[in-house]
Amino acid sequence: MTTRLALGTAAAALLAGVASQAPAQTAPDFAADGFSVCVDPTFPPMEFMADAADKEPSGVDIDVARALAALWGVEVSFVSMDFAGLLPSLEAGRCDAVISGTVLREDRLRTFNAVPYLDTSSVLIAPKGSAPIADIAELAGKTVAVQSGTSYPGRMEELNVQLEAGGHAPTKIQQYPKQSDAIQQLLVGRAHYVVTQDTEIAFREYEDPGKFDVVFTMPAAAFEPFSVYLRKDEAETAKVAEAVKALVADGSLMGIVEKWNLSPEQLNGIGE
Repeated sequence: MTTRLALGTAAAALLAGVASQAPAQTAPDFAADGFSVCVDPTFPPMEFMADAADKEPSGVDIDVARALAALWGVEVSFVSMDFAGLLPSLEAGRCDAVISGTVLREDRLRTFNAVPYLDTSSVLIAPKGSAPIADIAELAGKTVAVQSGTSYPGRMEELNVQLEAGGHAPTKIQQYPKQSDAIQQLLVGRAHYVVTQDTEIAFREYEDPGKFDVVFTMPAAAFEPFSVYLRKDEAETAKVAEAVKALVADGSLMGIVEKWNLSPEQLNGIGE
């Protein structure tokens, strides 16, 4: 176990104490007999297998799910799968919610409801020492690795439209089933950049510094926080929103942010 994870274990005990102080709430109907959450445990620090022998994942989202379950007084369980299968599995009823580094996107809201719980930004990373990207024209013709099933391929396609409109060659988008696979392409020199979240690169820099630099923050048309995804049901969604609001008010979400070395600013506007 690394020092970082040892510190996380100590912080988890503190977090559990904070969460236990929150007034209990009535569980949504979908969680009356337990709260099942779909996750892709390959995206640290949001969800990942901290040790090969672990039976359940660790991470920010795992702690958020546990905090919600504690508030409702129910047991929580996790269903692991590739990212591309998360929302289809939710739609099919294989889990009650998706809490897995999944940002709020308008296209997803046509099929699902979502409750934000942590602000985030999508970024491009490159090997340590790489120069920041001042103009998207610098991306012309470059290879960018992304995780399939995420918003990243679409984000890169949007940039490619801008590049081509400016008379530049588009980027070459390589898709991989796991975020760890995309990162590996950067490490072995098969990609110039990887799209990820500010949370992942902050964690990787803390755990194993000196490998990556953030060189570009992807333009966002709107607020795109990590969100709890749910099947369409306004009353049930309102219960989850109230629960997130309670976890902000009692300090539980702040405890999770501090445990995983994230920025308190990532809770700005959450639960309001």
